[in-house]
Amino acid sequence: MLVTAAADVTDLSVECTLGRKAGYESVHGWCRQLKDVPLPHSTGVLLVRRCRCACHRQPPPGNT
Repeated sequence: MLVTAAADVTDLSVECTLGRKAGYESVHGWCRQLKDVPLPHSTGVLLVRRCRCACHRQPPPGNT
């Protein structure tokens, strides 16, 4: 169970991680990791991973 909690934290951007701390809530809005950015000329390697914060989740197609 502890491993799962640690994995969830590492999937967050720096801004979202800091935004969870008291007094830094406004920093959460600065997160710009809204999509995966692939490494150029590679297959399946990401340069930047999308932030996995619940507020950045996209609605399923057709639910707009």
